[in-house]
Amino acid sequence: MGMRKFAMMVTVAGGLMAAGPVDAQSTAASLDARMTQVEKRLNTVERAVSRQNGGATMVQPEIGPPDATTSAAGTPASAPLADLTARIASVEGEVSGLTNRVETAEHRLQQLEADFAAYKKDTDARLRALEDGRSANPGPNVSAGPVDTPAPSKPTKPVATTPKPADIDADPARADRVAAVPKPTGADAPDKATYAYNYGYRLWKAQLYPEAEGQLEKYGTRFPKHRLVSRAQNVLGLVYLDDGKAREAAQIFYENYSKLPDGDRAPDSLLNLARALTALKRPAPDVCQVYKELGDVYGDKLSAAQKAEADKGRATYKCK
Repeated sequence: MGMRKFAMMVTVAGGLMAAGPVDAQSTAASLDARMTQVEKRLNTVERAVSRQNGGATMVQPEIGPPDATTSAAGTPASAPLADLTARIASVEGEVSGLTNRVETAEHRLQQLEADFAAYKKDTDARLRALEDGRSANPGPNVSAGPVDTPAPSKPTKPVATTPKPADIDADPARADRVAAVPKPTGADAPDKATYAYNYGYRLWKAQLYPEAEGQLEKYGTRFPKHRLVSRAQNVLGLVYLDDGKAREAAQIFYENYSKLPDGDRAPDSLLNLARALTALKRPAPDVCQVYKELGDVYGDKLSAAQKAEADKGRATYKCK
């Protein structure tokens, strides 16, 4: 039996007591008004709970038939009115408690959303500070670390110095070196994107840095969603680093981590960012901030080699 029928039962009970005292009729009317108010509050709570559940419709509970304690016909009117008064008071108390719990849950949800937004804003600001604080004077070159293989997302496009064909023609010895780099075939080139990445990697290993930069930048522009993007961007940063362009390398490493935090080479890019900042002779707090970010974000996910390199860097800069 729904709330409306329950309210109607109160009204009918009042009608059956016409022969009773006048205050019994006014009490029944008061109970009906209280029940209407309870229904309104229940509707309010239902809407609030529905919002928390993503708009899902709530299933209305069914009120069972009257129990055996319901007074029989002919019983004095005061007994059922007292019983109804107690039952409605109980329902009002339950509705009040439910309303408080819903309001508390909504408040906690708002706090969680605010805390997460503040954390995200603080993290982005700290990493941008590393990029904005880079020195304009590049330091000595730092040797590259581990290279690698697959992970998705958007690459970045730094300013590059791709050699023109005329430059190669003007240096026959260099043209011979480029021609000596084997181009990927077979399993190393199952598609154009993989071919472009592997060829750029081989150019880098052959220390043909301008050619490697041009090849990997072309890869990033043509295949921004390819599975090797995270690896390719990390290698591109290593190419810049080996080519004495630490500032450009730092930008590539930072963007590879920030835009592809779940990419295969995101942790490596943070380690290489610390190397680039070292090459730029940045102060210890800047480098320590990178190592802290590495530990906070990846922690136990780091490999033994990555942990060892991070520990060595922290010890060198006496990071807390």
